[in-house]
Amino acid sequence: MGIATHDVELVEYFFAHTVAPVFVSIIIPVAVVVILTVTSFWMTLALLPFLLAVGFSPFLMREKVDQLGSKAREASGELSAHAIDTVQGLAEIVAYQQGLNRGNAFEELTNRHISLRLPFFRELTLQTNMLEVLTGWGGLAVVCTGALLTTYGSFDAGILPLLTILAMSAFLPVSEIAQIGRQLADTLGATRRVYALENEPIKVADGEGAAPKDLSSGFSLRDVSFSFPGRPKCVLENLNLEIPVGKTVAVVGPSGAGKTSLAQLLMRFWDSDTGSISFNGIELRNYKLQDLRSRIALVAQDTYLFNNSLRENILIAKPDATEQELNEAVKLSALSEVIQSLPVGLETMVGERGASLSGGQRQRVAIARAFLKDASVLILDEATSHLDALSENIVHKALIQLKKNKTTVIIAHRLSTIRDADQIIVLDKGRIEETGTHEKLLRNKGLYKQLVSKQLGRSDFKNLKKS
Repeated sequence: MGIATHDVELVEYFFAHTVAPVFVSIIIPVAVVVILTVTSFWMTLALLPFLLAVGFSPFLMREKVDQLGSKAREASGELSAHAIDTVQGLAEIVAYQQGLNRGNAFEELTNRHISLRLPFFRELTLQTNMLEVLTGWGGLAVVCTGALLTTYGSFDAGILPLLTILAMSAFLPVSEIAQIGRQLADTLGATRRVYALENEPIKVADGEGAAPKDLSSGFSLRDVSFSFPGRPKCVLENLNLEIPVGKTVAVVGPSGAGKTSLAQLLMRFWDSDTGSISFNGIELRNYKLQDLRSRIALVAQDTYLFNNSLRENILIAKPDATEQELNEAVKLSALSEVIQSLPVGLETMVGERGASLSGGQRQRVAIARAFLKDASVLILDEATSHLDALSENIVHKALIQLKKNKTTVIIAHRLSTIRDADQIIVLDKGRIEETGTHEKLLRNKGLYKQLVSKQLGRSDFKNLKKS
């Protein structure tokens, strides 16, 4: 965020408000030198060394200021990011009594920023003082030269004060180069960060192929392994599986097994490190991202709502949807009662990150988006995890209707959402432990049976086996 706001603004300010003074700093001294040369060459000769020293000294000493400015800018960015992170996570900080620790971390970042910023200003102050000394000496040299020329009768004493004032006026714009040097150092630091972001390699890019209109096959994964950048441990390892078109496949497993990572690979939020993933017979990397994602509706575990109206947050799935389509999506996702309780219904502002809605209500908004998009592939990542029993029952019935003639991937822990899946894939530590239907996996007495028994308890599990 610091790059997107402060750094870009700093670069814009430099070009909009600093470049012009640079030209002034050059034009005025040149004009003064020309006038002095026409009047008296010796006056120019006395002034020129000091004027050149004042003009070029900031550039000759810029390297150190540049380095200090870049480091200070990076430290400022880290400090701003920490402050924003602290404000956004204030509830967790208070709940876990981490205020003191966060405060200490903020103090450390502040001290680091100060330790870099103070030498930066110390160097600038040294340069400014040197420029003032050179300016004074330059004025003194002009006065002494003029007085000497007047003594020998080769110069009119009446114009000496005027030429002295004119000579001194050349130092003012030139001395501003020191200020411009500071701004340049800050701007260079900001520019490096902007260019680093601009030149960051695009890990997931558009393919060249176009998606065929007819959907004849689902997803196919061959020897797929994946690890997040900067982390050597594989999140998914040597996955081989088929997700047939029109079928419902459930993915279960302990926390950290790689279930959500698998969903992200199917959406091409990331690309696999090795192996291949194809959809409808085409390698995912060959799809244009827009074509691929237009076919997939995702209901994620953590739903992000924008600080807009509820209507706008639902319509993000299909901005050109009709009022009838919107109302149908609202009805199927069990949002009708929620909307009726809001002050202005669908036009109610939900606040930053949907702060005015509960967790369950936010998740129902995500489900409404999926209904509205009506994509051929549906990925449900813990889609009902925040719903109460009544709302879950309503949404579950709607999801059954929504899944008809769709390829559905369900990531869930709740038995009610996965037991009717055509195939259940059990992941553990990024590997497939077992696959099969609900009944088959219970008979296998493997990891799936352990997960189900822990969820239901002994008595409920015995009743489940009898049923």
